[in-house]
Amino acid sequence: MSKVLVAFHSRTGYTRRVAQALARTLQADLEAVEPVRTRSGVLGYVRCALEALGRWEPQIREPSHDAEKYDLVVIGTPVWFWRLASPVRSYVTRHAARAPRVAFFCTMGSQGSEAVLAELARLTGRAPVAALALTDRDIDRGYAPRLDAFVQALRARPPGRRGRARRRAAAVAATAG
Repeated sequence: MSKVLVAFHSRTGYTRRVAQALARTLQADLEAVEPVRTRSGVLGYVRCALEALGRWEPQIREPSHDAEKYDLVVIGTPVWFWRLASPVRSYVTRHAARAPRVAFFCTMGSQGSEAVLAELARLTGRAPVAALALTDRDIDRGYAPRLDAFVQALRARPPGRRGRARRRAAAVAATAG
């Protein structure tokens, strides 16, 4: 497989668990997207809500990996209030939008993945190679088959139009649950 970076933000640990599993499986580098200001506690939760609803781009710590130097950047985000997590929005607009190929995954309490995955595609300016949406419950109960399907979609690189259709079908299969 080509050179892969898994970049993610995680407030509660669910997105981190999936990102770490992906990085291990893909033998990829791992980049934790960290905001400068904390998101812990009640005030952090309120900050998350305001930033997500307002589609703000908070200041984040400088990444240690250059997304442009990777063949594929897998971007992982929690869903905050049916929106993209603000630190990930900052990362994508400042760094990952230059990546040659992208894939997305999101974790959530229950809903919001469609809007978040669509926003990631809009911000990067490209369709993902594959996409995966997992609820916290999925992660707690075991999500290995869906993660395996996502990884297979990432590894598939068939040429031409049929390849795009296969990747799109694989992305839908990985997201369906």
